[in-house]
Formats: sequence, structure tokens, C-alpha cells
Amino acid sequence: MPQGPKLFACPQCRHQYLGHDPLPDCPRCGYDYRVKEGMRWDLLVYLLAIMGLVSYFLVSSNYRTGMAGMDRTPRSVSESGEKLPGATTGWASP
Repeated sequence: MPQGPKLFACPQCRHQYLGHDPLPDCPRCGYDYRVKEGMRWDLLVYLLAIMGLVSYFLVSSNYRTGMAGMDRTPRSVSESGEKLPGATTGWASP
């Protein structure tokens, strides 16, 4: 059973009008009495999720390239060119 129209009133000018759904603004004075939106929490959550994924991929790619660039074979002393103290110097051969 359909219901009849309801009586709505503007909170600013108190103009009354009949309707099935409330209008977004007053037909007489144009006052917009919709609920004002505050902080968009859903957009903040999306932004944080995107930043988290990007930072995760950046860190994981850094580890991937760092591991690929490392040499797994140990170098001998002659290849590295490192001379340790007490090594043979050439003048004190036994």
C-alpha cells in the first residue's frame, strides 16, 4: 500500500513542502541542509594501503638487487690486492 507524501520543513526559513523524499536544498531560499561531509576516511585508508605496497615493493626490490650483486665466491689474497701485516715482504725469505 503506497503511502502519501510527507511534510518537510526547511530549518532556515521554515518553508514547508510536501514530498516523498526530502530535497537536497530548500525550494524557496536555496539553503543546502544536507549533512556536510567531514574527513574521507576511506580515501585515507586507500592512500595508506597504496603507500604500504609501494614501500614494500621498493624494499623487496632493493634486497633482490643487493643479493644479486653480491659475489658468493671468496677471493684469494692475491686477487684482492690486500697485504696483511707479517706477510712475506720479499727481503726476509727463509
